[in-house]
Amino acid sequence: MQMTPLDIRNKTFHKGVRGYQCVEVEKFLENLSQEFESAYSENFELREKTKGLEAEINHYRQIENTLQQTLVLAQQTAEEVTKAAHHEAELILKEAEQKKLSKVSEAQKKWEEIQEEIQELSRNRDLLRTQLKSFLLAHLDLANLQERNEGIA
Repeated sequence: MQMTPLDIRNKTFHKGVRGYQCVEVEKFLENLSQEFESAYSENFELREKTKGLEAEINHYRQIENTLQQTLVLAQQTAEEVTKAAHHEAELILKEAEQKKLSKVSEAQKKWEEIQEEIQELSRNRDLLRTQLKSFLLAHLDLANLQERNEGIA
């Protein structure tokens, strides 16, 4: 059974033949009651304060758990973003490599076409030179033949 300061104040004792001195017992009970009331009040306040602090600790633990979960989620998100960025970078590099190969292939093809065109133009030049030379020689022969024919006639 829990005792309160009021229980101490209201306690009465039966008086016997050679009983206690009432004034002394009442004074002692009053002092005891005051001390007990002070301790009782302090104990009650400390219990209330403890409850409040426990509630606050639970609140901070919940905040800590939330922060830990948030941190883990942020780390996972950062890892996923990093992986996605690396994957995207790889794709960009592959695409750039393919474009480079395509451009090199196009340039090689164009260069070969130009080389063929140069060779074709060179052959046409040689052919035209030969034809012009033949034409000029034929006209020269014709002119020489005409001169001889005029010299004979």
